[in-house]
Amino acid sequence: MIMLLLGLQTLVLAQSKPVLIGYSSDTAQVSSRVREILSLPSSSFRLGKFCDHKGIEIQYRLYIPPEAKNSINPLPLVVVFHGSGQIGTDNEAQLGVLPKLFASPEIQQKYPSYILAPQFPTRSSDYSMDTARQVLASSPRACVQTAIDLVDSLIHYLHADRSRIYAVGYSMGASTTINALSMRPGLFAAGISLAGIPQFNKGRAIANIPLWLIHGLRDDVNSAASDLKFFNEFNRRNMIFWQLENTNHNIFTAPAILGTALPDWLFKQKRSL
Repeated sequence: MIMLLLGLQTLVLAQSKPVLIGYSSDTAQVSSRVREILSLPSSSFRLGKFCDHKGIEIQYRLYIPPEAKNSINPLPLVVVFHGSGQIGTDNEAQLGVLPKLFASPEIQQKYPSYILAPQFPTRSSDYSMDTARQVLASSPRACVQTAIDLVDSLIHYLHADRSRIYAVGYSMGASTTINALSMRPGLFAAGISLAGIPQFNKGRAIANIPLWLIHGLRDDVNSAASDLKFFNEFNRRNMIFWQLENTNHNIFTAPAILGTALPDWLFKQKRSL
């Protein structure tokens, strides 16, 4: 494993074991960075609503980069799944740090891309104890398939790059990220799961998909033990696991994930068509 930490810039070149990321006590810097990210107006994301063939409806927001208007080549699509605290139908609450980070001018200048932020009206993932492993495991609800159907429709409508469709999520949304990868392993080029609960019974189905797990070691909501068990059981050359020292479930207190590290890694991944 080789790792370089440069302020908010973090580069991971390779790893075969979990990486411990040090704790920063500069809360003022972190708070300032979070405010900067969240300052992107929600109006930057277009309003949308989607209903699948079963009548399940979800609201969504979509960021369309200015480059899309004149771009000859298709652009990537990043699907950002929210946590349980953003469940609802207001089509606003899901626009937190993650979607606004990827839609920020800083990131869009480097990586022009569509950012899709669906909002689930109910939980998207459920948790239960895996008695064989003695950790929590996740399973998807029907609305995850609705979100995947939405992605399929937008890929065609937006002329998005089918080789660069990504899933990213926090908490329940991180669990949903792994659920979605498992449900459609041929759709996504890579995924990032922050403070989620993995799905063990489909672990081998996503063996060829680059996956980055990130978890705070002091998370008392979703224990990091599930991610550690998943990493140890299904570890391969394209899986990364960051363990954040002295970090609880509010993973956005970690400077290492508030810079360009996540986009820098994600947009390098490309699926063979």
